[in-house]
Amino acid sequence: MSIVETFHGYIETTQDCLLVFEACRRCLLPKISRRLQEKERKLVRSGSVFVFDEKESGIKRWTDGLVWSPSRILGNFLIYRELDKRKEKRKNSLIEIGKARQRSNSADYGPLDRSRERQLVGSLSEAYNFKDDGLIKKTMSLVVNGSHLHLVSYYHPDDVIARRFRTPSAVPEIANLEISPELLIRQNFRIPPMVVLTVVISA
Repeated sequence: MSIVETFHGYIETTQDCLLVFEACRRCLLPKISRRLQEKERKLVRSGSVFVFDEKESGIKRWTDGLVWSPSRILGNFLIYRELDKRKEKRKNSLIEIGKARQRSNSADYGPLDRSRERQLVGSLSEAYNFKDDGLIKKTMSLVVNGSHLHLVSYYHPDDVIARRFRTPSAVPEIANLEISPELLIRQNFRIPPMVVLTVVISA
């Protein structure tokens, strides 16, 4: 059975992640049924989003063939940056993202402030050998019915800045889904998500 992405776009908020989980629960989006084979790792690209259930897939640890920095907490997510072991240690700053923006054919998006930088690339030390044009990996996990449910997403910061991707909140067939209580209750959110609940008032 071939593997396909669960979603293609940018997971910006906890709400985006919950919408993708809910769409998978309703079988509107596919979950990953097994570990990626080596030839399938080319699916890992900017905009790729994968969801898997540990019990259903048998995947205990997600592998993609890339080398990653240690994780950093960003809200309810973990953020990783792709490393290049072939290079010596070098400085990492806003200049890298600025160069990436210059390579795009997009308009001028104005200066990138520190809060936006942190939102896109986390707060890792400059001591790591970050890969030029490397990917960012952003993940979230929930426990549903005793099984761990994971979302793993990838992106290039310049793709997000240039608004090349849609978020799940901008896709009508996903954005209008009501989040199931099992995705919200007894979850260990660091920051409680702002979920809009639909209230039905009987006449």
